Amino acid sequence: MMFFNTRAKIIACSSALFFLFLSGAYFFYCLRPVSKTMQTKVFEIRQGESFFGISSRLQSEGLIRSAFSFELYAVLTGSARKLMVGVYDISGASSTPEIISLIKEPSREVTVRIPDGASVYDIDKLLSGQKVLPGGALREFASMRQIEGELYPDTYEFFRYSKVEDVVDALSKNFQLKAGAVLGKDLKRFNENLIIASLVQKEVSDFKESRIVAGILKKRLSVGMALGVDATICYLKKEVLNESSCYPLKPSDFKIDSPYNTYLYAGLPAGPIGSPEISAIRAVLDPLPSPYWYYLSDPKTGKTIFSKTLEEHSANRAKYLR
Repeated sequence: MMFFNTRAKIIACSSALFFLFLSGAYFFYCLRPVSKTMQTKVFEIRQGESFFGISSRLQSEGLIRSAFSFELYAVLTGSARKLMVGVYDISGASSTPEIISLIKEPSREVTVRIPDGASVYDIDKLLSGQKVLPGGALREFASMRQIEGELYPDTYEFFRYSKVEDVVDALSKNFQLKAGAVLGKDLKRFNENLIIASLVQKEVSDFKESRIVAGILKKRLSVGMALGVDATICYLKKEVLNESSCYPLKPSDFKIDSPYNTYLYAGLPAGPIGSPEISAIRAVLDPLPSPYWYYLSDPKTGKTIFSKTLEEHSANRAKYLR
């Protein structure tokens, strides 16, 4: 009888060990990546979301093989309470341990430098390239609300997959902080000065030359003369008409019927053509009087060449832009 009892115990132990072996093998199998490809999915861990809710969604979105194996591994490694709220790119080729390691770290911010004079369209490309916003999100927002010119050029830290409202809020608050107070010194001409500053920003970079150009543009406005700013044609071609490039400008470009065409229509364009930096704004608020009415930029040196008369300007065009 003892022999049979011992044999039964051995069989029972063997069965238990075999079951444990199969369970262990299955557990480790379930920790493997769901795919061999590197295709990624965006996965957001929301504020207040439960540990079990996270594991369930990971499985339902095809990012892990088993929610139970995920939960067990996270508990055994002490990671279950360390998962962080945030947005993550999770590769289909990531194992469960790799995914847990990723979502234990807070979502990293990305650094984005908005260059001086950048338009909504430029900023949209920058932000979508860094995965801060989907491509076109900022342009769509701008179509419903006037923000062109008021997204201050600076260096920012953004979370990837941010809300467009949060991004615009950060850029606009910085504009109000750094540019709004300066423009506010002449509230009656706030919008006019912002538009002119956006033109000056695109046309020249030297501060003294910026002040001279600002004076020229204001003189032209005062006598009803067309501003004739090439930068507005570039804005019209690239941003409004969605052409891939601006230059070389063709004779037909100056005939495009648009309120941004400052050759065809006198007065200010329909709005700013980018976000000016503070020095361009200061130049417009403190223009330098001069005898000049015309200017162009030497493509070789970048220096601004000023002219008093149209004849002199035409000669300079033939000399520097041939």
